[in-house]
Amino acid sequence: MTHHTLAPPLAGKRDNPSLATVLGTELARNRRGFVPWYHLLAPVIITVPLFLGALGSSEAKAGQTFEVFRNVTLEFWGVLVPMTAGLAAALSVRADQDAWRLLLSYGVPRGRYFVGKVAALGVLGFVSSTVLLVMLSLGAVLSGKFPGALGTVVAAVYLPWLVGLSMTALAVLVAVMWGMGPSVGVGVAGLLSGALISDKVFWYAVPFAWPMRVVLPLAGIGPNGVPLPKDSPVTDPSAIPLAVGLAAVLTVVLLAIGSLHMSRKEI
Repeated sequence: MTHHTLAPPLAGKRDNPSLATVLGTELARNRRGFVPWYHLLAPVIITVPLFLGALGSSEAKAGQTFEVFRNVTLEFWGVLVPMTAGLAAALSVRADQDAWRLLLSYGVPRGRYFVGKVAALGVLGFVSSTVLLVMLSLGAVLSGKFPGALGTVVAAVYLPWLVGLSMTALAVLVAVMWGMGPSVGVGVAGLLSGALISDKVFWYAVPFAWPMRVVLPLAGIGPNGVPLPKDSPVTDPSAIPLAVGLAAVLTVVLLAIGSLHMSRKEI
């Protein structure tokens, strides 16, 4: 008799895992392969040569080594965030095709698989941003500018990640609906938009440009890494809350669309 009273909750639990459980499973399945290593190593691979380049710059002679290193690194990071979103989503969703055939046959609310995938890639992005912050801090230590010169660096590292979650949601949705190529295309569009559109007056109309746009006023640079004049409208910090707000709305909308698509997806 006792056995019968316990059975339904266990079955219910299997068919109704919390989002945290789905996220944990996603992270566990993502711990091997190219995607986690890319997130860990990309910040190291871009910062080491950039720091060595900054040491040989003309500004280094004026004691501006760290400032040059910081500006060029943040410029690279602003365009790399959406590129990473597209690449990681494409590879991660492709790796899941066989697993989803089994998972989608359970009675689990399917939208959780989509939200869990976006959340897992978001966690990896946060780890990657943290590695970048460590590398920038090491650059500041080696330049004798730690911690004074870091200033807005923490915000300039984590805000593109936060705004870039909308690009991760978009890339995962595109990968689920149309496959790997279009998802990588989202990343390329993000890279180009960051470089070409983030300092234009209509930047807010192009979501791909948002991660780079929040970097510019914090670092005081243009998308080419060159310091901006003090009176440049691009240095206006009001763009940051606008970008964060727009990204939050877009992320929620994309998660809803993705969840709906997954619930209707045929196995």
